Amino acid sequence: MRAEERRQAIRELLQRAKQPISATALAAQFSVSRQIIVGDIALLRAAGADISATPRAT
Repeated sequence: MRAEERRQAIRELLQRAKQPISATALAAQFSVSRQIIVGDIALLRAAGADISATPRAT
C-alpha cells in the first residue's frame, strides 16, 4: 500500500470510528511504525482533516 492510499484509509477509518483509535493500533493494522502513523496524521491535518488527538493517560 502506498503512503497516500494508507492516509486515505486512515482518514476513512477515523471518520467511521465510534471511539478513539490509537496510533499504535493503526500502526499494527497497516504494518508500519507508530511514527509513520503520527506523520500521516500530521499530513492529514495539514491538508485540512479535522482529526483530534490526545496524549494517552498512563
